[in-house]
Amino acid sequence: MLCLILGGIILSLYSTNPDWYSQAAVLRDSVILTWMVSLLNLAVGNGLGRLLGIRPRQLIGLLGIVFSPLLHRSLGHLLANTIPFLVLGWLVLLQGRLQGQSDFYAVTVTILLIGGLGTWLFGRDAIHLGASGLIFGYIGFLLINGYAEATLLTIGFALVVFLMYGNQLWSMLPSSNETTISWEGHLFGFAGGIVAGVRPDWLETIGAALNNLIQQLSVL
Repeated sequence: MLCLILGGIILSLYSTNPDWYSQAAVLRDSVILTWMVSLLNLAVGNGLGRLLGIRPRQLIGLLGIVFSPLLHRSLGHLLANTIPFLVLGWLVLLQGRLQGQSDFYAVTVTILLIGGLGTWLFGRDAIHLGASGLIFGYIGFLLINGYAEATLLTIGFALVVFLMYGNQLWSMLPSSNETTISWEGHLFGFAGGIVAGVRPDWLETIGAALNNLIQQLSVL
């Protein structure tokens, strides 16, 4: 029943509001771009991943803060991240639209910066790839909003997210060096989502900077 209600709200906003449509289009296009880049990476034997993944404490590894969410090690890895990204991204968009208190773009950039830098500074000596850090960031943001910005909507979203993805939180714990799961990316991405949820002033600053950048680029 809850899914039907949320779906009705989403379809209504998507079909009648130009701002909502443009943000939803960004989410859709992000998935398309991720699939294109990841499939290209697989076609070249993970060559893009070796070049553009997060390599902790190596200067070239800083490129991964921007590019690693687009790159995946295998088709299974890509499939496993696509649905959670869409579901949680929709919830972040919907909450921001109905609450008017968060900017989807600012939330995403905050998660990418904190999650990426945390992994680069403290991660194992490996190549860290995938959108799971961003996904865990959305989880952290939606969960903490149920407390920091407590309303019936945010509490409801937090409960839904916990029921759907709470069992995944164990993957933020340190694990063996042999595993292909980047628990560091999960942990620091989640931390980025928490920061985004408790620091609306940070989101306003990031949002303003993004708007200025977009305006400057549009003039060129």
